[in-house]
Amino acid sequence: MRRAHRVGIVASLAGIGVSSYLLAVRVIGITLLCGPALGPFGGCAKVEASVWSSIGPIPVAAIGVAGALVLFAASLLHARQGGEQALFVWLMAGVAGSVIELGLIGVQAFVIGAWCGWCLIFGTTVFVSTAAAIKVALTATKDPARR
Repeated sequence: MRRAHRVGIVASLAGIGVSSYLLAVRVIGITLLCGPALGPFGGCAKVEASVWSSIGPIPVAAIGVAGALVLFAASLLHARQGGEQALFVWLMAGVAGSVIELGLIGVQAFVIGAWCGWCLIFGTTVFVSTAAAIKVALTATKDPARR
């Protein structure tokens, strides 16, 4: 297992944790730990209360949990077994997740006017896992034996 795999696995596990917490806030109603003490990143409640926090009846956090699980499974599978399919899934899930995260960051900045620190942390986990997948793919391109 290469360092990039470990980074991708840890990042996606962190993403599962953060998105699961946000989903629990939404579904179970546990207290959201985010407030004015976080300065500009204390707008979690405003972001969570916005129409952008769900797609119909599906909370965006649930989509985050699913996406982070795919990133985790693909990175772990590729680390253990290699194979182009696992790497392809890891890359595509990472790229799709990164595009979605960039869109959601834009929504926070230009539509809602508030920043959710937890949401930004989750986005960072997606970006890091995607970067790790790209690193592995570039290494595999240079040395096909390392796929």
